[in-house]
Amino acid sequence: MNGLDGLLGELCVEHRAMEALLRRLDLVHARGEHAVAEGHRLLAEFSTLLDEHLAVEERYFYPLVVRHVPAGTALADAAVHTHTTVRRLLSLAMDERLSAADRTRCTGALLVLLRTHLRGEDEQLFPLVRAAVPAAELRHRGERLAAARPTGTGAPVWGLPPGTGAVAAVRDRLTGHGGAGRQDSP
Repeated sequence: MNGLDGLLGELCVEHRAMEALLRRLDLVHARGEHAVAEGHRLLAEFSTLLDEHLAVEERYFYPLVVRHVPAGTALADAAVHTHTTVRRLLSLAMDERLSAADRTRCTGALLVLLRTHLRGEDEQLFPLVRAAVPAAELRHRGERLAAARPTGTGAPVWGLPPGTGAVAAVRDRLTGHGGAGRQDSP
């Protein structure tokens, strides 16, 4: 998060973690009704990841979009509307009162919508923000996000395997991106 992008870098990491979980859901979804329990477990894991990510975007990212990007209010409103639809589809996909076939259909729609949303942010919205928002402000927002998140030891970060944080720490140390408050950190 201490790289040049700050907040955008963190959001990109979270998007990659979500895409990895979406690939796992694809495999389960392809097996259909035969993998209901595994699919439900993955959806619960995904729900936790998604809830935090959407809250981060809505609290830290979309205010930047509104303030700095032309037509930012419309873009942010559309994204928040998509978030609402994603939450609703996820809830339906996890609703055990629905038939397995209905949950499978909801999961399929969720996968398509999320991939489209993530790709739109990565390929269109992030570059607009990167061009419009001063790098110092993106770093500052990233630092505020890091300070707001609870720190725990040994817990996987964004569904990534254990040890990933250690790899990032070594990388940051070697590249001089050692953290907030350091003079050599970009």
